[in-house]
Amino acid sequence: MDSLFLLQFACFIFMLINGLFVGLSHLHVRWENKRYERSRWMIVVAMIGLAIQYAVQMVFGFRAADDSLGAVINILVYTPCFSLISLGIYNIETTRSNLRKMILMCSGIYAAIIVVFCVGISFHHSLYIREGLYVMLALFCLSVLYCIYMIIQEMIRRKNMLETMAATDMLPYVRYSRASVIILWLAVLAMPIAIFSTTLLYIVGPAVLLALLFFNLTFIALGSSYIPTEELLYKEEESMKPNVECGASGG
Repeated sequence: MDSLFLLQFACFIFMLINGLFVGLSHLHVRWENKRYERSRWMIVVAMIGLAIQYAVQMVFGFRAADDSLGAVINILVYTPCFSLISLGIYNIETTRSNLRKMILMCSGIYAAIIVVFCVGISFHHSLYIREGLYVMLALFCLSVLYCIYMIIQEMIRRKNMLETMAATDMLPYVRYSRASVIILWLAVLAMPIAIFSTTLLYIVGPAVLLALLFFNLTFIALGSSYIPTEELLYKEEESMKPNVECGASGG
């Protein structure tokens, strides 16, 4: 049993345990927040998707056969899973209309990746799509950078709103925000390297797993510290947005 298979198996178990951990923590919340719960299940689905990807890699040996072949499979799975995690983060921060815009953008980029993948297969008649792989990687990085930009912008706006309108302890939210940014930036720096180099994967992989664990723990801590008065902030924020947009259009 080689080291790559052991690493994939460890990642498979890690994703399953984390998904189970995040999902079962629902049983221990004092107050249920619909927005937070939507984000929870987005993250759980992403963890399960990543676990399935590692299982597929172990069974069919794409990565063991060739780095570029494994990279194609990785991009096809990592992109929607990373988008789900990003949408889970963004969902807590933003309004429904902004969330829909981000869903459309992420879906559009992933559709472009699928198109490139299909065109590459039709040209080369195999999963070794050569230059198409670099186009897929560029689209993946575009998706990640777009998500990071949108999330950071929304985090800054929401933090300012909470400081103005809420008299509660902001430490859980601050920790969650920092953990979110850390895991997103690690994905930007690590994923292209890990996708193309199996050797560097042994170094980068554990760091990304630790960052993901830290994010999941702070996400759960945020849900445990939630209080019902925050629903008033969400409702006021939703009601203020149409008024602001009407005022802008009227000006």
